[in-house]
Amino acid sequence: MDLYFAGSEAFTDIVFDEPGNILMSYFYVGQKFSKFIELLENKKANKKLFIDSGAFTAWTKQKPIDVEEYINFINTYSEHIELYGQIDVIPGDIIKGHTAEQVEEAAAATWENYLYMRPRMKKPEGLLYTFHVGEPYRYLEQALEWRDDNGQPIPYIALGGMVGKPMPTKKSFLDSCFSIIKKSSNPKVKVHAFGMTSFSLLEAYPITSADSTSWIMTGANGNITTDVGIIAISEKAKRLPEHYSHLCPSHQDAFEKTISKYGFTLDELQVDYKARLKYHLRYLSEKASNIKYIPGPKRLSLF
Repeated sequence: MDLYFAGSEAFTDIVFDEPGNILMSYFYVGQKFSKFIELLENKKANKKLFIDSGAFTAWTKQKPIDVEEYINFINTYSEHIELYGQIDVIPGDIIKGHTAEQVEEAAAATWENYLYMRPRMKKPEGLLYTFHVGEPYRYLEQALEWRDDNGQPIPYIALGGMVGKPMPTKKSFLDSCFSIIKKSSNPKVKVHAFGMTSFSLLEAYPITSADSTSWIMTGANGNITTDVGIIAISEKAKRLPEHYSHLCPSHQDAFEKTISKYGFTLDELQVDYKARLKYHLRYLSEKASNIKYIPGPKRLSLF
């Protein structure tokens, strides 16, 4: 499975020298992108690059993205871009919320945007139609049954809107989506999961790729992700029950062996948040490379 590290545009001094694929938001990269490409080429980094349209960020800031400008941007750098999100439509208002009617309208507009963008792209196979939590499932069914002028189906789609949702909601959504995919005439479509690094879910469904900002958020908060959960290590978090200092000696020893495996000491990870980011790039990349889809009944986890 391909794991993309979202928010990479803010840490180019780190991501090009560490393992892992890169996800950048069009909303933030703008005119700086040519410098990123130059850096990527100079580093000769073997990475896949995903451009997110930034539609959700634009919606929250009430700064709409120009579709034509986005199309021109993607086409200009298409040889470097593996995947890119369509400009999807977010329903309602960030303060007032949304109605069922607005969700319906947004789902229809998102599909229309996909159909508008696809024939205008140099690399249409990299364009991901995005289906969101809460949208009528007939839009997903419609996308799966769609064919281009050559009779070819959509090769890759994205599932979005899961960030911040409780685990039962995510599981129900993924259960429904993959059931529809399996029964469709396009059962082998590749699927990207926006905002997901729950490894239990990534193993439970045939997901081709995923992304998340957890590598940034966890590290910035003074924590480290491990196989047994998130461990707090910064001095500011010393009073928390999940802090490293409260582990039993044998678990502390195992923890230090784990971080040493990825090239770090406890002292540097405690004081340097960029070291924690590098640790997560190495740790999560290795975890993702070992993920194997396990068919069968899905066990519900709380995390």
